[in-house]
Amino acid sequence: MLRPAILAILCDRAEGLHGYAVEQKLQTLKFFRDQPPDYTGLYRLLKRMESEEPLSSTKSDSHAGPCKRVYRLTDRGRRCLSRWLDSLTKYQKMLEDLLARAKETVEISETS
Repeated sequence: MLRPAILAILCDRAEGLHGYAVEQKLQTLKFFRDQPPDYTGLYRLLKRMESEEPLSSTKSDSHAGPCKRVYRLTDRGRRCLSRWLDSLTKYQKMLEDLLARAKETVEISETS
C-alpha cells in the first residue's frame, strides 16, 4: 500500500516533496497511523520508483544543510496511480461483499 500512497501524496504537488516530507505526509494517513512504514524501506522505494519512472527527482539546494532530493510524479506515475485506484476500488468492493456475507453467516449462526 506504500506505492499508491506515495503516488497519491505526490499527485497534487507539482513542486514535489523531499523524502522527509513524504514521510511526514504518510504519517497523516489513517492506514499508516498505527503502524508507520519502515523509513529506510521508504527511501529505498522512492529510489526504485524513480528508476522505474513513476517518479522523477532533482536535488534542491538547501542553505540550511545538505542538498535534498525532491520527488515529483511523472506522467507515467499518474497513469500508475490511476491503475492503482481502479484495482483498489475493485478490491474494496470484493472486501465489502465478503464482509457482508460473513456478517450474514455470523448472524444466522447466532440466531440458530
